[in-house]
Amino acid sequence: MFLTSELVRWAIETLRVNCHPFVGVTFLAAKSFGMPVGTLADVRLDAITKNHLERYHRLDSKSEFFFQPFKSQRSNFWVAGNYSSSGLQAINTQTFGEVWLHPRKAPRWAFAEDYVEVIGERLQELGGYGRVSLVALAVWIGKGNEWGADADISTVIAEFRKTFRISDEEVAGFFDPSTKPEPGIEVTGGQATDLRRIAHDFALPPDAPEETQGALRSVRLVDVGPARDLCMEFGDRLTLVAGDNGLGKSFLLDVGWWALTGTWAGHAAYPVGRPTHVRPRIEFRIQNLSGKELVGSSDFDWRTHTWHHTTRPPSVAALAIYARVDGSFAVMDETRGQVKVGDAQVLTRFTTSEVWEGKAAEIEGLVRDWVSWQLSADTGPFSMLSRVLEHLSPEDMGPLVPSDPIRIPGDPRRIPTIRHVYGDVPVLFASAGVQRVLQLAYLIIWSWQEHLLAAEQTGSLPFRKMVIVVDEIEAHLHPKWQRLILPALMSVGKLLSDQLEVQVIAATHSPMVLASVESEFAEESDSMLHFSLTDGVVRLEKLDFYKYGDVSSWLTSSVFGLAHARSRAAEDVIQQAKNLQLEDAPSTATIEEVTQRLKQTLAPDDTFWSRWIYFARRHGGDI
Repeated sequence: MFLTSELVRWAIETLRVNCHPFVGVTFLAAKSFGMPVGTLADVRLDAITKNHLERYHRLDSKSEFFFQPFKSQRSNFWVAGNYSSSGLQAINTQTFGEVWLHPRKAPRWAFAEDYVEVIGERLQELGGYGRVSLVALAVWIGKGNEWGADADISTVIAEFRKTFRISDEEVAGFFDPSTKPEPGIEVTGGQATDLRRIAHDFALPPDAPEETQGALRSVRLVDVGPARDLCMEFGDRLTLVAGDNGLGKSFLLDVGWWALTGTWAGHAAYPVGRPTHVRPRIEFRIQNLSGKELVGSSDFDWRTHTWHHTTRPPSVAALAIYARVDGSFAVMDETRGQVKVGDAQVLTRFTTSEVWEGKAAEIEGLVRDWVSWQLSADTGPFSMLSRVLEHLSPEDMGPLVPSDPIRIPGDPRRIPTIRHVYGDVPVLFASAGVQRVLQLAYLIIWSWQEHLLAAEQTGSLPFRKMVIVVDEIEAHLHPKWQRLILPALMSVGKLLSDQLEVQVIAATHSPMVLASVESEFAEESDSMLHFSLTDGVVRLEKLDFYKYGDVSSWLTSSVFGLAHARSRAAEDVIQQAKNLQLEDAPSTATIEEVTQRLKQTLAPDDTFWSRWIYFARRHGGDI
């Protein structure tokens, strides 16, 4: 068990109010060393404070800075690596100089006999500081420890006092035992707290790379793609892309993937036009951990026919998966790419066959991994796969439940099976829709498992952001499945980790898919983009998301642009009927001819009949 992130955050916020760095660092470092009172010891104070900082304040292993949660004249949370011998040294020898016995320029130190009284008085004199929350400081110190299942606040305080030999006199002198967290904050939880994430949520270290959570905010295309100038605004959580065939939806996803990952999943975008007439450019914005928007841009070099970044592109701290319309996949994992053994790559591309059968030095494939996970003593990956499959299951077929692997003639392997209401079906014989969902679920689990392993091998923290890009998300899926797949995909991250957030970018032609997120769509975090063709010019606009409810209303909305939610033949004859109704003296023969055509194309209970029958009978038509 570990102290919860909510408790650690409370401790940081509490200490930031009035805890002086001298108490939070120097005093504890001296107590941990066993600093004597009145008798000098051979010790360098800056050395023991540096050791204390390394142990309790090194929250980002990739940074040279220490995170300190105490109140300081500086506004930031991060102090330089030489803090113990620079800023803190002045505090120790000047502000709190009377606390010590210390011969000038000699590496010998001791507490003065009245050090407790001096520390308490000095904190009051400084103003803005005061008694330090005993609970908050104990939580801060114990934030990385593993605790028993029955640990509570008193346990944490007792361990703190034991570790640093905190006396009753010291508690009475400058600690406040009464400040405690709110009752709703849990003390311990099952997962280790991501201390780096907590620190970054308060502030990024000054030397932090320009990394992001993977939230793609916008992409602008100039002289490349279906129009001269397109600008696309993406949602932090969900982006839906709709529009007619051939206007650029798949192209937009490819460019969005490139903006996120810095690599092309397929062919690179190629400008249309002459080098002397166009200057192709791609600009994009990505939001980093602190909410700052980072700008990247790239120009097309006509001499080499390649894209060159004109500014340093921001890196993306996210695990990204792209399900392309041709059935292939791309996976981007910078952490896995750091493991240079074998043929590890930052970007990995898989054909449909490779997802099923494997790819040398990259992936075992769904068939082998599924059975391996199912028969392994480590049930984690298979349990995760089972949960994700159940989450993505269609309502008419029931849950996609893995059954026992079997042998099929002509194949030496054991093949995974899916249990249907009519029996067990080997995954190789499953329907196209089931196979696509199985592949997507498998790639999500496989990518996450590989990422966790790479993070462990490199000593890195796992990413907390996953970006899933899906082209034609409804492909091969029955309408009953279409209205479930997107909401399920949006929430799949929590099945992998409580701390994992998912950003979904999906292109679709399906009104069922759009209707499925009517209860999920949030204007502040989601976006809907629409391609249209007007007077031969492709346009892209961000649409307001309306709840049309009925699917036929979606079909006649501006997203799909149908005049009627009927067949083309029915639409033509209804338009002819409407034109006839506008005539001053329509002929009976024409009315009867249109009536026959309406009978051929419309259902007997179609709503247009009431309008037509009234008109036809007024003008002598035979209905």
